[in-house]
Amino acid sequence: MNKFTCAVLLLLISGLQGCLVFAGAEPPRLQSLAELEEQPAVARALNIHGWKSPAGGKVLFIRTPELPMFDLHVSFPAGSALDGRHPGLAAATFSLLNEGVPGKDLAAITETFDGLGAKYDMNIDQDQVSFSLRSLAVSENSDPALQLFTQILGEPLLTNSALGHVKKELAAIIKNQQQDPEAQSAHAMNDLLMPGHPYAQPVFGTETSVAAITRDQVQAFHRQAYTAADAQITLVGDLTMEQAQAMSVQVFAALPPGSRQVPVPPVARHPGDAPSRHIERSLNQTHILLGQLGVSRQHADYVALTVGHQIFGGQKLSSRLMTQLREKRGLTYTVQLKTTLRKGGGTAIIQLKTSPQFSDGVVKLVQSMYRDYLQTGPTQEELDDALRHLRSTAALTSASNAQILGRLVNINQFDLPLDLDFSVEQAQGLTVEQVKAAMNRHFDPEQWSVVTVGPTVEQQPLPLPISDAAQRMCRAEPEIVAS
Repeated sequence: MNKFTCAVLLLLISGLQGCLVFAGAEPPRLQSLAELEEQPAVARALNIHGWKSPAGGKVLFIRTPELPMFDLHVSFPAGSALDGRHPGLAAATFSLLNEGVPGKDLAAITETFDGLGAKYDMNIDQDQVSFSLRSLAVSENSDPALQLFTQILGEPLLTNSALGHVKKELAAIIKNQQQDPEAQSAHAMNDLLMPGHPYAQPVFGTETSVAAITRDQVQAFHRQAYTAADAQITLVGDLTMEQAQAMSVQVFAALPPGSRQVPVPPVARHPGDAPSRHIERSLNQTHILLGQLGVSRQHADYVALTVGHQIFGGQKLSSRLMTQLREKRGLTYTVQLKTTLRKGGGTAIIQLKTSPQFSDGVVKLVQSMYRDYLQTGPTQEELDDALRHLRSTAALTSASNAQILGRLVNINQFDLPLDLDFSVEQAQGLTVEQVKAAMNRHFDPEQWSVVTVGPTVEQQPLPLPISDAAQRMCRAEPEIVAS
C-alpha cells in the first residue's frame, strides 16, 4: 500500500466517522443556530496514562483507536532561554538536527518520511524545542519512521558544512524579522516587560552572535540539553499500552541519560511607571501592543484570569474590545488580548492595528476600558456566556488526534492534573466577584507598557461610537451601496 492509497483510506474513514445515518425518518432540522448553544457539547471519554523513564523523562499517552495512526510529540527545555552569552545557539542546534543523520542528508530525510506517508515537524520558542511525528500505526510504516525520528533526536551529524548552511538561514530569518512590524513590536514588548531576562533575547539571536557560533558549541549544547532526563513525550493514537511504552523506551534509549536543566529564573516585576516605546516606520497602519506581566500556568488565579480576559478581549465578536473598537467605532478589523505562557511566568498582551491618526486615542481608549472593567468586573451574562463557550470549545477540541495532542502537551509541559477538562471544570464554579478579584490582584490599569510601530502623524479625535452596532458592521453612509 503506497502513501497515496493510505491517504485516501484515511479520508474515507474520517468521512464515514462524521456521517450519521437516519433510518425510516428524515434527519432532524435546526430551526435556529441558537439551538446549538442550548445543546450541551459532550466531550469524548479520554483516559490519560502517564509514566516516567529511569532517567526521569515523562510520558503521557491517550489511546484513540478510531483511526489507524498516531501522533508522537517530544520536547526538551532547550529553547533560547538557555543561550546565555551566545544568542542563537539553541536555534542553531535545533536547526541542525534534521540536516543530517548517519547515511542520510536533509533531502534523504525528507524523502524517507514522504515515502512512508509520515509527517515530521519541529518548533522552537524561548522555553523549549519540540519535535512531532505523525504516522500510520502499521509497523511497516511506523517502525522505519520512528527509527529515523529517534536518529534525528539522538544521532544528528552536526557537521561544519551544515552549520554554515544553518547560519545563512538564521541570518535570513533575523533580517526578515527586522523588517516585520509584528516581530519588531513583539521583541520590543519582551524587552520592556522582561529587561535583562533570558526571555528578552531574540529566539534566533543576532546576526553577529549567530556568525560566531562554532560546531563545538553546538555539540556541547546538544549533549547537555537533549537528554532523556529532560525529554517529555506525548502520544495520542491507535496504539496499545505496550506499543506506547515500547515507543517511549525507543526514544529515551536514543538519548544520553543526562541530568535535569536548571529551571529558568522567574520574571521579576519592576517597580515604577510602565515603559513605552515607539518604532518609527512608514506603514499604512500602526501596530499597537499593550502588555503586562501575568501569572504562571500553575497559579491558582490562572483560570479566573483566563475567563476574565476572554470576556474583555477574546476572539469572539462579543468581547468588549471587539464590540467597542470594531463594531461601534470601526477602528480596527481585529483586536485580542492574548496570554503567553512560559515556565518563568506569563504575559498578557493586547494586540491590534489601526489608522496612524487614531493610534494615541486607541491606546487611551483601551486603557480606560480596562480601568472600568477592573472596577466593575464582568456581568453575570458575560460570565455565563464565557463559561458556556469554554464547555463547547473543550468538546470540539477533543475531536481529532491533533487537537487532543495539543491539550495533552500543555498538561505535560506545565505539570497539570491528568484530566483534559480539569481547567474547564474548575472554571464552571467561578463567580463574577472571584473573576474581578483575581484581575485586580494581578493587573493595574496604569501599568500597561505600550509599543507602537508606525509613522508619526497628527492625531485626530476618535470617531464616536454608533448605537446600532449589532445590526450594522459597515460604517459607510446609507446611500453608498454595492451595485
